[in-house]
Amino acid sequence: MLRALILGTGLFLWAHAAQGQSVLLNTFNLLPDGADILLEWELQSEAGITEFQIFRRFQDEALPVHLYTLAPDGRMRYQYLDDNIFKTESRVVHYELHVVTPGKVHKFSRSLSHNPTSIQRTWGSIKSMFR
Repeated sequence: MLRALILGTGLFLWAHAAQGQSVLLNTFNLLPDGADILLEWELQSEAGITEFQIFRRFQDEALPVHLYTLAPDGRMRYQYLDDNIFKTESRVVHYELHVVTPGKVHKFSRSLSHNPTSIQRTWGSIKSMFR
């Protein structure tokens, strides 16, 4: 069984030789967007993928929290905006992308040091009042 490989180009390969299943991501990026964080990922193939699950954990938390589940729709490129972190001070945020195939969950992770300004945190608080 092969383990996850992270190549310098940002290409991810998760292969399971025994089951013949593999998930190939071209990219998995985290981008600050004001007080929010945008997750983006692109696949080479969606064959056998049943869903994507997104989890978040802050540096001072033991367990990740499930944020969202998304079914593949053939786009190959996906985004998720985490706009529910409006009151966080400067902390490291860890995200996991779980790519679910029959009988297996393939996990990819990325971290970002998130440092929103006080104005961005205030705007995030205002936005949350209207949800």
